[in-house]
Amino acid sequence: MNLPQLLWTPFRWLGCFLKACWSVPRALLRSGMFWFCLFLALVVLLVVYYALANRYTPFTNDAYVQGYVVQVAPRVEGQVVEVAVREDQLVEQGDLLFVLDPRPFEHKVRQLEANLSLMTQQVAQMDSELQAARAEEARITADESLARAVHEQELQIFKKGSTTERKYLEALQKQQAAQALVDKARAVVRQKEQALQARIGNEHALVAEARAQLSTARLNLEWTRVLAPSGGYVTDLQLRVGSYVPAGRPVLTCIESSKWIVANFRESCLEHIRPGQRCGVVFKTYPGRVFPGTVQTLGWGVERGQGVPSGELPNVKTPEQLLSTAQRFQVRVLLDHPEEIALRVGATGSVTVFTTEDWVLNPIADFFERVEAWFFYLR
Repeated sequence: MNLPQLLWTPFRWLGCFLKACWSVPRALLRSGMFWFCLFLALVVLLVVYYALANRYTPFTNDAYVQGYVVQVAPRVEGQVVEVAVREDQLVEQGDLLFVLDPRPFEHKVRQLEANLSLMTQQVAQMDSELQAARAEEARITADESLARAVHEQELQIFKKGSTTERKYLEALQKQQAAQALVDKARAVVRQKEQALQARIGNEHALVAEARAQLSTARLNLEWTRVLAPSGGYVTDLQLRVGSYVPAGRPVLTCIESSKWIVANFRESCLEHIRPGQRCGVVFKTYPGRVFPGTVQTLGWGVERGQGVPSGELPNVKTPEQLLSTAQRFQVRVLLDHPEEIALRVGATGSVTVFTTEDWVLNPIADFFERVEAWFFYLR
């Protein structure tokens, strides 16, 4: 064997080895059983991953932004004379929103101020009348004492036969009339005292009632200036100068700046979810981006499980499908950096909860979450 053949021999052996190795997978690729087993293995892997991810990295695309929405309605009715805000304006708590015509309420305040003064004067007059009634009672009591003394004298004289029966009867009649006047005077005094005893604390009831009415009128006058009950953005402004608005009907809405995400998870996903766990949140408003968040609370019930006492037997519905749909429960999530984006109430998105840090499937869940975020560009 010459030298070139000797040098080429190792390469020929390597080629034969590689050809033999390639013949095995090529045979497998041509085998239907291989593809069936491969498909079955992939299905098993997906089922196992879904079962594990459903509990350790639960995911839901039924999530939306929620916030405090305060409906603003006037507490008194009237005609709008000023609108101090505009649609989508940011206001602070206590800022002026709109003003109702204050003139009817100012007139009512002046009327009740006069009524309070009148009631105060009336109570003072009642006190003076009580003093006069007591003085009259004292005078009549003195007259009755004199009439009783005269009657006793006439009775003694009549018994001795030193006077006529007519004088005795006159004295008796005067004494009885005087006693009746005393009873009447005492009744008048009791009436005046009872009228003055109707008090609330240290104030007479008439004055207290007038003062309460005046306070209510002043409060209604103050309510003609409608202030922002909380800070937030003004929306749904249905108000113009000249509009007449009844009390209690909302005319605008304030949406507070603080917001959170409500994620509705299937009940099969709740086993390992706890407050404080890390979340990944994506919004359709911001496709392609994943925002870190934290689980705040887990809901403890839904309306379906609430029993209402009715005295009737429960209505148990028969499931119409073989596999019933899992109930969903609310999980409240807060963003770690809410100041980075502007969230609108009702905006939708998806949430993934990482129940265990450094778990082997966390990177896969994170990958799918980013795919979901990029997929929002097409929705």
